[in-house]
Order: sequence, then structure tokens, then C-alpha cells
Amino acid sequence: MSVIKYIKKLNLIIVPLGAVFILFSVAVGNVGQFYQTTRARGYKADSEELRQQAFAFLQIGNWAEATKIFTMILETEPREPLTLYGNSLALFNLQQTETAELNVLTAIEVLEKESTNNPLLADCFVLSAVISAKKKNNSDAVLKLRQAIKIAPNHFDANFSLGRAYFGNNDLDNALMFFRRAVELQPQNFRAIFFLATTAERAGNSDEALKTYREILRLYPNSSDGNLGLGVLLLKMSGEKSEEGLKALQKAVVLNPNQYESRVVLGKTLIALNRFSESVEHLQKAGELVPENPESYYQLAIAYRKSGKKSEADEVLQKVKKIHASRRNATVKN
Repeated sequence: MSVIKYIKKLNLIIVPLGAVFILFSVAVGNVGQFYQTTRARGYKADSEELRQQAFAFLQIGNWAEATKIFTMILETEPREPLTLYGNSLALFNLQQTETAELNVLTAIEVLEKESTNNPLLADCFVLSAVISAKKKNNSDAVLKLRQAIKIAPNHFDANFSLGRAYFGNNDLDNALMFFRRAVELQPQNFRAIFFLATTAERAGNSDEALKTYREILRLYPNSSDGNLGLGVLLLKMSGEKSEEGLKALQKAVVLNPNQYESRVVLGKTLIALNRFSESVEHLQKAGELVPENPESYYQLAIAYRKSGKKSEADEVLQKVKKIHASRRNATVKN
């Protein structure tokens, strides 16, 4: 049985996020009780039944128990590709990267000998690419993701991850192409739409970025990141007098009061609008959230100075100087 069928059977969704796989789970029954029963009878259960339970443990994020079962199966079926894939996924989440890589590469070797069109082979290439990305081998990750897409052109994870890989290489044209494809495949996937918007913005395609941010907020009106992105873009396009941009930033802060970026951008915008006393609250909070970043303190000093509070401005500027001095010292030591 392919991993695709297991995922459908267990309602398992695997999403590569940078170099980490996040598994969103639903109830799968009393898996723990089954596992204890199986262990008590000396793991004599059929390997297919055990494999299903190992994937159920993956689903609930119990990597250690999953790899115990997968490892046991591999003692008698050392080159069974689905088991190797599952074990690799569990090991990867346990930070055992080298062993995880060995498992998935073995699975790829077996599958390539059997068939080049197996959907499981595409899944293995995606996982192997994520491992390569974690090991800072981005070019290798790109090659593997392209192989996955060649096998399964509609593989969402492969398209999305390839977009991220190109984004990391600052290859924005290719990143846009694969993020667009990912959004076509999953039109309501927040991360895919958000990456498309931010990539279009960075590439200078403001119209596409604006359209995409608006789509995010149509689908997820209470997304702080979506409101932040829209607000920043509108202010960039129309200047600080964009009422919609200001409202989007204010909503982002309400939705997530501890979002540093929203606080700083809103503070800077309010300074530009000569609303100095309002800006102080947000810049002070930003400084509390990320005290090692001098930007919020620098902007706070501007707000104080423009509102006639020279002593407060001078005090904050001393913090800025201390942060810069600390950074210089750290650079010299390294």
C-alpha cells in the first residue's frame, strides 16, 4: 500500500515547513492500547497491521513509538520502502537526520528499481529534499523536488517546497511559478498563498501581491500576518496616508499584540502621520518583545524628540548605542 493510501486512511496531512514536517492529526482510536497488546504478544502481529499502527503514531506526533515499530518491521523486511519512508519521517522529527536520510535513500533506491511512477517515490524525494535543505544543501534539494514533480506533477508538497527552495536562492521567477502552482493545487492553503504574496511583492509585482493579500484576508480575515502584509504593501504603494493600510496594521496588532513587525511598522507609520504619542505605545512594546533589535528604540527616540521629550529621546538613544556596541564586540570575538 502506498503512503498516499495510508494518509487517506488515517486522515494524515504532511506539510513540509522549511526543514520541519508538521503533522496535523485527528482522533485515531486507542492506538496506545493496540501497541501495548502487540508488544505483550511479542510483536507477532502481521507487519501490515503493525505498519498501519506505526503510521497512526506518526499522525499523533509520537515519533519515538512510531520508529520502534518501524524498526521492528525492518528487522524482517529491511528494504520495504513504505516502512523505510515512515521510519525516516519519524527519525527526522527526532532530530536523527543521518539515519533518517539513510532510510529514505534506501527507499528511493528500491522504488526506482521497481517503478519510476510510484507516488511513494515522489513522497520519498520530497522528504529527502527536506533533509537536504536542513543540511544546507539547497541545490540537492531542488534536484530532488524536481524529480518528485516529474513523477507526480500535482504533488502539492513538492511544488510548495520547490517554491521555497527557489525563494531561499532569491530566484524569484521560479519561486513565483511554483508557488502559483501550489496555490492552484490547494487554493485555500494559507502558507502557499502567503508565500505567493510575499514573493510577488519582493519581485516588484505589486498588483499580484495586492490581489493575493486580499485573497488571504477574504479566506482568513483574522490573520495577523495577512493584515500585516496588506498594510505594509498598501503603505509602500500609496504612502503613509493610505487609510486602508493603516487600518490593516492596526488590526494586525489587535489580532496579535506580540507581533514585533506589526508594532514597529505601525509605530513608524504613526510618526509619519505626526501622531507621536500613539506611536510611542507600539514602539515601546516592540522594544519589550525584541530588546536586542535597535530599530524600535531608534524609532521611539524619533517619536520622543518630535513630541518635545528630549531627555526621554536621549535615554532611548543610549540603548541603541549599547546594542550596536555589543554587536561590534560580538563580531570582533567571532
